[in-house]
Amino acid sequence: MSIDDLRSGTQPSSGTVSATGDGGPAGLERTEIGSSPIFTHVWPDSAALNAELRRLVLGRMATTPGLKKSNCGGWQSERDLQLWQDPAIDTLLERMRAMLRTVIAETVPGAGEDILDGWDIEAWANVNQLGDTVAAHDHSGGVNMWAAIYYVDTGETGDAPGSGYTRYMDMSGTPRPVRGDAPVAIRATGADRQENCAGPQHTGDYDLQLRPEAGKMVVFPATLPHYVTAYTGTDKRITIALNLRHTRFVVADYATPYSRRRVMWRNHRGAMLVMYRAKRLIRNAVAAVLPVDRWPGVLRDKLLGG
Repeated sequence: MSIDDLRSGTQPSSGTVSATGDGGPAGLERTEIGSSPIFTHVWPDSAALNAELRRLVLGRMATTPGLKKSNCGGWQSERDLQLWQDPAIDTLLERMRAMLRTVIAETVPGAGEDILDGWDIEAWANVNQLGDTVAAHDHSGGVNMWAAIYYVDTGETGDAPGSGYTRYMDMSGTPRPVRGDAPVAIRATGADRQENCAGPQHTGDYDLQLRPEAGKMVVFPATLPHYVTAYTGTDKRITIALNLRHTRFVVADYATPYSRRRVMWRNHRGAMLVMYRAKRLIRNAVAAVLPVDRWPGVLRDKLLGG
């Protein structure tokens, strides 16, 4: 598999997407974290293309200051790579559209040309060097429906890069065993993503880890949060990120009060566990001397429930 589990206990479903007659590449790998699909494909014969993309990106990096978004260190281009006038960019976008057709055919039964085609692509380049990371974020908003990553250069020698992994966060809500009963810290995905760079490193037990590989293209739902661990290679890690947009799709988005109840548990799990255990001890002690049906209302409110 081209996506490796971060923890040995994680067991995402996976498989190979066969050719569907949609004009896209055959043999896409599909892995799921929670209920979110992640598709990967390594394009063959990409060395020449990647060399040209590397030249273009480093040339732009040498002449422009770049942006500060979710990147903690590193350089990020303006979100206009799709407009760079170069045959290598044209080839990359052609491959992106071809892979996207297969993804849509896989996720939308009976998909017609009106949704297989007509995608608008926004893209930008990222260059990471020693110690650079990317804070937790997603690509949702507007008509962003899918997001993608293309690895131009891993910056590391050998067949198994050892740093700078992209990790996807399980948002399914399925209860999982806590490993080591350790508190879980998470970077929020706020509007000012640079603030997230100073936050704690995400330590989710059930993140799904993506192994970098030159020529690999990854497509995933734009709503799926992810982050990048510290890069420790000696050369430059070069990737291209893409937002894939279409007006014929919609993402369910419900405003609910329930997620707010989890804020303290997400950010202060250790303290909340102490409070929970104290509440349970007090509840059991009071119940041992006074039947619950005789508790005053204020005591019920404080001791019963979560």
